[in-house]
Order: sequence, then structure tokens, then C-alpha cells
Amino acid sequence: MSTIVLIRPGETDYDDQSRLLGTLEMPLNAAGVEQVSAIVRHLQQKGIRLECIYTSPVDPACSTARAIAEAHKGVKVKEVEELRNVDQGLWQGLPEADVRKRYPQFFRNGKEKPHTIRPPEGETLGDACERVHKVINKAIRKYKVWAMVVPDPIASVIRCTLQERGITVAACLSGENGREAVELLETENFDSSCFVNHESREPAKVSSDTVSGQSVK
Repeated sequence: MSTIVLIRPGETDYDDQSRLLGTLEMPLNAAGVEQVSAIVRHLQQKGIRLECIYTSPVDPACSTARAIAEAHKGVKVKEVEELRNVDQGLWQGLPEADVRKRYPQFFRNGKEKPHTIRPPEGETLGDACERVHKVINKAIRKYKVWAMVVPDPIASVIRCTLQERGITVAACLSGENGREAVELLETENFDSSCFVNHESREPAKVSSDTVSGQSVK
């Protein structure tokens, strides 16, 4: 059994403006820096000892991961291209409300299968799930307790897969609302088919931790 510590990076100006980040690189803003400090304190208070931290090679994820690693002496950060956020194509940088207003047919057509919605020149959530499959399973086999620092919506894709369920159309752009900055998910396997095929099974054992003062979409 492996424990994945799923961590969302600190916020950026795009979060404040409800814009779609996708694969764009964006630095942490002042609030995001404070949120990362809160995450570090939370992990220390909980006594969570990480063996490794996986993240994407772009900000805000990699900056968050490095800050966490500094507080966990000897913990290596692995920047993995496969863990980049979902490529939202021509929608990246646009306010989410504008995208939903300008492209309503995408969401109507994808209501039953949100993981198949493909932004112009982008990828589907299902594509992203299959992309991370091998990397996550390799880490599960290697580590007992390890972290992934990834933004939404790829963070929601990973959680849904580990809980063996699909995602809603409401969450397909910016991830699931009301999630905590730090979540612990225990699993023995990452099976992308549980997400892309909407298979209904008993969910994986999951426990969540709260980081005070951080709002996560």
C-alpha cells in the first residue's frame, strides 16, 4: 500500500481572476507564497515524512514542490513532464465563465462523458489521465509515502481515478470545488480505466487533511 500526498500548489493571479491555467507557466502570487508556507507547516505538524516529491516542470507546481522539499531535508523533487497540467489549448488564459458562454456546445455534448471534452488544440481529461498512468504506478511501486504537487484540473483527474469514479462536467475545467490543499490517498494501483470508462466500484480508502486559510477550487 502506498500513501499519495496530493498537494495543490499555491495560487496565482490566474486563480484570483478565475482564468484557465492549463499548461501555461505562472508564478505564485503573494497569497500563494503564504499558502505554500501553510502547507509546509501542516505537513510538519502532521509528522508526514515524504520519501519523494513528484511535480510538473512548470510553475506554480514546481516552486511549491521545491519549497516543500526545502523543509524536508534530503527529499528529492522529481520534475516529470507527464505530470504537466491538462492542455486546455485555445482556452488557456481565458476566464472560465467566458469559455462556458462562448463554447456551450462542448459542455452540452460532453455532459454524459466530461472526460471526452476536447478544447480546440488541446487534450481531453481522459488523455491526461492515460498520460500520467505509468508515472504514478511506478512511484506507487517504489515509495510508501510520497507527494504529487499538481494543479487542477489534473489534480482532480488523479483523485477521481484513485477513488474509481468519473468527473462532473461542472468540474472539467477548473477541478472539483471545496477540495483541501493537502489530501492523503492510500492505494495499491492507479488504473486510468476507472476514470475514462466511469467504472463504478468501491472507492479507494481516502482521508483528507485541511490546511487552514487556503481555498482550493
